[in-house]
Amino acid sequence: LEKDKRGMELSLPLSGDRFSVPPNVSVLGTMNTADRSIALLDTALRRRFGFVELMPDPAVLAGASVGGSIPLASWLTALNERIRANCGRDARNLQVGHAYFLEGERPVASFSKFARIVAEDIIPLLEEYCYEDYTALKNILGEGLVDEHLQRVREELFAPAQQEKLVQALSAISPEMSTSLQAA
Repeated sequence: LEKDKRGMELSLPLSGDRFSVPPNVSVLGTMNTADRSIALLDTALRRRFGFVELMPDPAVLAGASVGGSIPLASWLTALNERIRANCGRDARNLQVGHAYFLEGERPVASFSKFARIVAEDIIPLLEEYCYEDYTALKNILGEGLVDEHLQRVREELFAPAQQEKLVQALSAISPEMSTSLQAA
């Protein structure tokens, strides 16, 4: 696949057929740099191929809000700021991507869908990043969502009857959101 090998024919091992990669073929791949177990492979690939870094882009969520009070772009920005502050040296690569909050090409609109994403995708991911460090998890998600003393996530907040409390807990991730909720 390397550019200087394009157009060179070789025999395929099983069929014996002749094969080459034409010079006009581009190969696109994705790679999650958060997985450090492939660091040597990552280094080998970076030496041979060009890379385009794609970081979370909260602007994709601009103007969208859920629950009537949680602006997705601001919320994701605040969450990622907390991840960078609390997840150690590689925290930049552990940020949550905007794609979690998209349905097709549009931002999630319903609060119940957003809550499900947080409960089933975001919290388990952050629990893995923090690995039994409930202080770090509380620093990321806030004490409204994490009981540091009992070392647990307050899963009861995800019940439909607790939506108002969940909105408050999720809004606390971003000081500007929790301030505007208090003023309302």
